Amino acid sequence: MTFSRRKFVAAAAGLVGSLAGCAGGSGGGGDGEDGDTEPTATETSTPEPTATETPTPSGPPEDAPVQTVTVENKTFIPMVAEVEPGTVVEWVYDGIGSHSVTSMSPSSSESGRTAWNPDVASDWEMNEDIGSEPVSHYFPEEGVYEYKCSYDFGHIGGCAAVVVGDQEYDQEMLPCEPQ
Repeated sequence: MTFSRRKFVAAAAGLVGSLAGCAGGSGGGGDGEDGDTEPTATETSTPEPTATETPTPSGPPEDAPVQTVTVENKTFIPMVAEVEPGTVVEWVYDGIGSHSVTSMSPSSSESGRTAWNPDVASDWEMNEDIGSEPVSHYFPEEGVYEYKCSYDFGHIGGCAAVVVGDQEYDQEMLPCEPQ
């Protein structure tokens, strides 16, 4: 088979033309159109902002007032700590032996520790040993929070209360006396 020069040049020109069309060339971007049409706008949706719930702080604010209760001679001092809502109570013990802060609640269903004055006592949960490090609890709401030392309750001063806000409660309501 012999090719004439004319057929060869025509075939080469056709090949070059088809390659230029595939590569986009100078026309309409290789889409087969002449390039005179407007580009089509693609619709994009902007998502609506969602409300994010602000988390409720789980602990006291950094500037919360602190009331210290000490354990001396198996007695909580003061036996009735009167504080304002939003106070942190810290229990401290420097002696030898074991002491605890064990909550008493009007409903003993969970803890099994019924408050001495369930008609005025508030529900709360704490059962912490006081050792070389103090223990603390944040009291954000008004109420009467009775507690005892699990180890010394049989002794004279092993019971106490934290009275938060304007509550009717005094030391005589406790089943123990200072030692």
